[in-house]
Amino acid sequence: MALDDVYKALRSAMICFNAAVMAAGITLVGLAVWVKVGSTSFVRVMGSSFIYFAHTWDFGIAAGCLIIVLGLLGCWSAYKENRCLLMMYFATMLLIFVAEISVVIAVLAFTPFIRSFVQDKALQTLKKKYGGYKYDNIVSYGWNSYMLRQNCCGVHNYTDFKGSAFQKHTNLTYPRSCCKDPKSFDCNGTDINSTIIHMEGCFPKMMTFIWRKTSMMGGIAIMTTLLEVAAMVVSLTLYVKLE
Repeated sequence: MALDDVYKALRSAMICFNAAVMAAGITLVGLAVWVKVGSTSFVRVMGSSFIYFAHTWDFGIAAGCLIIVLGLLGCWSAYKENRCLLMMYFATMLLIFVAEISVVIAVLAFTPFIRSFVQDKALQTLKKKYGGYKYDNIVSYGWNSYMLRQNCCGVHNYTDFKGSAFQKHTNLTYPRSCCKDPKSFDCNGTDINSTIIHMEGCFPKMMTFIWRKTSMMGGIAIMTTLLEVAAMVVSLTLYVKLE
């Protein structure tokens, strides 16, 4: 009787943990989709080269979907008390766990590179492809929208426009989107004054956006990883008890 109670407790724990794992997987997918959609403005600001960086959120979507499937497998294997399914579940979950840890280590190791990459690509795109205020190409639209919304100017500041395609085309020092009031008479593209233009660059706000979204994804990933560890322990214990 006591042994039956142990089986029931382990099976119930397995089902509960995997239900939580599925919920975490659904949350991870939803958050990754939300972040990916929100990255559209970054693709415009940084050009086509950022598309590949934006695809990193696809890993979160894929991982979340796989976690949902594994959660279902875990619930089913516990319900059926099938040792083969339990071992397959444990092995697959272990592989995912190792992959997640590897990704975390890689992200931490390449953090300086990511910062440098964002800065260089943003500046390169601004200098080569930005056309000006109300210019109709996608990069110009993205930069104008971002600078107006974030109250910033250029990557570092207004000096980023020096020698740019924008300056060569217009002979102006900065575009109207750098101004605190783009419709103001004082916003003439030549007068440099903190009362007229935003002196702060957009790069710090770009990094804040990236780290905020990454932190949210990381928080969900950590919670999911803890649930995975608990589910693996229970599945292995149940596997042994079913001998």
